[in-house]
Amino acid sequence: MRKIYLLKSTSILILILTFTLQVFCQKAPMRYGKIDIEDLKMTVYEKDTTAEAVILCDYGVFSPEQLQFTRHCRIKILKKEGTSYATLKVNSSSEIMLKAKCYNLVDGEIETTKMKKESIFKEKIENELSATRFTVPNAKVGSIIEYEYTIPWIPYEWEFQKSIPVVWSELIMYQHDNFTYRKTFFGYEPLSVNEKSRWIAKDLPAFRSEPYMNSRDNYITKFEFDVIKVFYTQYSTTWDKVNETLTKDEDFGGRLKTASFLNTKAKQIKEYDISNLQKAKRAYELVKSNITWDERYRKYAYKPLSNAFNREKNGSSADINLTLVALLKRIGFDAYPVVLSTRKRGLISPYSPSLTKLNYVIAQVEIDGEKYLLDATEKLAPFGLLPERCINGDARIVDETNATWVKLETKNKSLNTTYTSLDLSPDGELNGNISYKMSEYAAYDFRKNLEDYTSFDEYIEYKESSNAGMMINDYEIENKDDIYLPVVTKYDVTLQNSTDVIGDNIYINPMLFQKMDDNPFKVDDRKYPVDYTYPHESTYILNLKIPEGYTVDKIPESAKVSLPNSKGGFLYSVSNTGNKIQITYKFNINDPIILSTEYKQLKEFYDHIIKKHSEMIILKKNEG
Repeated sequence: MRKIYLLKSTSILILILTFTLQVFCQKAPMRYGKIDIEDLKMTVYEKDTTAEAVILCDYGVFSPEQLQFTRHCRIKILKKEGTSYATLKVNSSSEIMLKAKCYNLVDGEIETTKMKKESIFKEKIENELSATRFTVPNAKVGSIIEYEYTIPWIPYEWEFQKSIPVVWSELIMYQHDNFTYRKTFFGYEPLSVNEKSRWIAKDLPAFRSEPYMNSRDNYITKFEFDVIKVFYTQYSTTWDKVNETLTKDEDFGGRLKTASFLNTKAKQIKEYDISNLQKAKRAYELVKSNITWDERYRKYAYKPLSNAFNREKNGSSADINLTLVALLKRIGFDAYPVVLSTRKRGLISPYSPSLTKLNYVIAQVEIDGEKYLLDATEKLAPFGLLPERCINGDARIVDETNATWVKLETKNKSLNTTYTSLDLSPDGELNGNISYKMSEYAAYDFRKNLEDYTSFDEYIEYKESSNAGMMINDYEIENKDDIYLPVVTKYDVTLQNSTDVIGDNIYINPMLFQKMDDNPFKVDDRKYPVDYTYPHESTYILNLKIPEGYTVDKIPESAKVSLPNSKGGFLYSVSNTGNKIQITYKFNINDPIILSTEYKQLKEFYDHIIKKHSEMIILKKNEG
């Protein structure tokens, strides 16, 4: 079935061509093939001397009269890294009109190289969706490349801001009574011109990602577009209309109604003498064991669910989670599909209904009055633990009578506990045990990480190589394969190069491999919220036995620092009794979202941590 974003049929094109539209044409800011030699002579962009490339002009025009969108872009390459901008991709299932050139300055003259057909490739994205990838030839440091393409539909979005500076970006989008669209603005950089159908941005800085940031699509300056009406057919006019479209679609609502192949499985689970929660978990694990995720993000199931469950044994997020919803319903639970936009795609807005923005589906089930969000795509995720890609603002429950909003929040944390017991020898060597207990997201991440290794022995080799001076003499791991229990790893270790012996003194940093050296937050001000995705809690305990003949000369002081509004904090506790020193360090982020107005306090908070982590224990050899 062809979806809304594939409405490019010949019949619609013929109808749109009948439109009559009188507009005053704006003069284009550049002309294809006409290059300013001064731009070719440019070696550095003065407003950002670090820029690897700069967009000199980006110009787009959409005409509903022809149902066409044309984009013309010109880029100056300033550094070797900037040559990557000569390879581009245009998402369009229809054939596009495309041309491109590269310009170089050779002996004071402009040398032009045209792109040939051999440099253009068509690639399939999903079902009827595809893209055109192309490379502009002869691009090197100093080149100017330009390309122009025309697609027969409205663009999904227009980015004024890019990852490199933009000198000029202009968009013209005409409307018509029989063809209307909605635009949604994102970003923090102002537009220079903001008219009814024409917008211009000038001298925009490069967008730079920062640590702990949600998708750049939430913060980059851009418009997103959704079609509202083509003649008498209305689409994403309201979220209720989006819900109606999905419930009636054979690849969404239709799949839930034609899942009778699950009846036998549902009957078996219903008959188990276990709690409702355990029955739901059985259903969840059954779907996970029968369908392996093919790593495709989908909201539609383009084939019968029985194909994925019984025969192919693999499928997309929609195949898996619509199967889960159908099974839970047949067991007797109130279960619904939940459509969302994943983190990389950006947040959806309650005020801007959009079908095209939605790219994923999960499940919600209510059990004994408590609601759970479920995604059965990840084999290593226990019941109720959402993958990070799904924790992204608001989502929509899809149902004929119960359509509503749901918050994509998680009840789980990332929980880490490290317990270290070490004996220090006079020559500075440390011997003892280190154990790590990882729960919830920490356990999930650890198990996922282990998949990159052929064996646990190989992981041990990596751990030794990444922690200089650590020798693991023996080890054990508990609960590696039981995803509903914490993972516990225990190591018998010898640590060398973790202390400094200078004269009669021994210097040791008690944080050892837990030490934080660098503040992840570099900039003084931040426009975007800090997003940790989910709460974090870490505990580190060190029991250190000092060698005979030594006493403590200096030891860090205890400290406690909290973030505003109880959003987080750390505790650093120190005790010394006889020849034993105990350090307890606790770090927690309670609220995963730190607002930009709270950024300075967060940056100072990390400065406190780094200062505390740098403090040393100094042991002095006794006289005599």
